[in-house]
Amino acid sequence: MTNIRANGLAKWHQFVNEKDEQALAEALAENVLFHSPFLWKPKEGKATAMQYLSCAASVLEDFTYHRQFVGDNAVVLEFSARIGTLSVKGVDILQFDMDGKIKEFEVMVRPANGLQALGAAMAQQLALAVPPNRIARLPDT
Repeated sequence: MTNIRANGLAKWHQFVNEKDEQALAEALAENVLFHSPFLWKPKEGKATAMQYLSCAASVLEDFTYHRQFVGDNAVVLEFSARIGTLSVKGVDILQFDMDGKIKEFEVMVRPANGLQALGAAMAQQLALAVPPNRIARLPDT
């Protein structure tokens, strides 16, 4: 992985470890596509991706990355976390543009009961994060 992409990945890890919103903003491309395990279609744009990722960071407890798989312009990060009493495992798939910014972010989570608990927690957190007339509905949007 080039130094530019490594810098984008470092910014992502800074956000995860420190909840640093500025690092998240610097890690994401303006037109980033965010693929959520709850949404039928990806969401486009930095503001939307930041909202979803910030909410996820606040509801996932004991979040830990375990392994990293590196491709030409992509990284897959395997993680574990808790939502209440339920444990989940998953992967974050990050694709980088030529400037080292994350241009596509996809999340996959298992098992199903953990995913359902995460969906409920995310819906609640998103409702608190945005004005009521601008709530992104889960899971049918």
